[in-house]
Amino acid sequence: MAYISPSPQRRPLFILSTLILIVVGSSYLHPLAPQATIGGVSVLSHGPEFGSDPGFVRQYPDRKTQLKVDERTDSDVQKYSFITRYHDAEHQPSTLILVATKNDRSWGHNEGEPDRTFTDFLDMVSRQQILPEDTSIGLLTSDKDSLDRYTTILLSKDIQVASAEIIYAPSTDFQVGQDSTGRSFQSRNMLVKEALGGEEHIVWIDPDIYELPEGLFHRFNKVAKSGIHEFEVANVPKSEKSKLPPLGITAVMCRQTSYRDLARNAYSGPSKAQMKQWQEDKNRKPLTAWPKPMSHIVENTSDDTLVRLDGVGETVLYIRAELIRKGLKWPHGDKVDSEGLCSLAKDMGWGCYGLGGGWETRHTDM
Repeated sequence: MAYISPSPQRRPLFILSTLILIVVGSSYLHPLAPQATIGGVSVLSHGPEFGSDPGFVRQYPDRKTQLKVDERTDSDVQKYSFITRYHDAEHQPSTLILVATKNDRSWGHNEGEPDRTFTDFLDMVSRQQILPEDTSIGLLTSDKDSLDRYTTILLSKDIQVASAEIIYAPSTDFQVGQDSTGRSFQSRNMLVKEALGGEEHIVWIDPDIYELPEGLFHRFNKVAKSGIHEFEVANVPKSEKSKLPPLGITAVMCRQTSYRDLARNAYSGPSKAQMKQWQEDKNRKPLTAWPKPMSHIVENTSDDTLVRLDGVGETVLYIRAELIRKGLKWPHGDKVDSEGLCSLAKDMGWGCYGLGGGWETRHTDM
């Protein structure tokens, strides 16, 4: 077939069309997707999920997700550090999200539904719509198979956080549930110690939480930054408001699908230790107040209010990072439960509060 040269009038258009085809073809064959590397060696390529809308987030499409493994010589703990394409060396993430697991079963499930996964957890966090460059994640596991799956997910998906740390500690036995704190305080403290960098805010989430109210993280941060005196504290008389300590820990109501109250460790009034001492006192006097659960305190309050607490649950918990840097830890011994965490915070001059109104998280059935 004879080659027909385009006319001089159409030659510029022909050249432009050819260039466009070359660019489109090379983009298809070699997309500008970041690649995961271990020690500088490329292991997986990935890009944004199909149909994702980057919207307002800052992105670096040509940046690589990097994984650095810190294998300790003095223990069996390993630290897997991920830096994603949203990481900005000049911008420190402000919020650290912490979650501790034993293995894949720790994520829980609801009756009649598939088991939840790490991906479900990441999707739940992303729906809070906080800037990826402002967010980091710390995750603890004691199961090698789970570690491998979590690593693959972080390397192969467009995870919208600036960084993530996986702490692999095979000798730990983290448990979730009402009676688990006494056995899991060491795991919680290990995760906080290993994952906390320069963040201002910590949000602790138990792995079997499957629903967070829209805007919860923004509410946590707003309350922490604004100061306690700018909010109505529903269970404190106005005449005593000036005496309230600054906010250090914030709890939120939690219920199962069946609406069962799972924030029973969050309350106001005498502590369990004080009640026991009062019961054992032969010369005891009538109590001026009885312990009152958070579920009762928040009744008839609005979303803009807070309530003062003397004990906090730990299914979802905000902690000001400054307290951790000053020595706050999950306690053991006489103050083994999350009630003790609040007690220790108060000893440091900080207060514990709960979100009023309809702020409520949901816990899996199993």
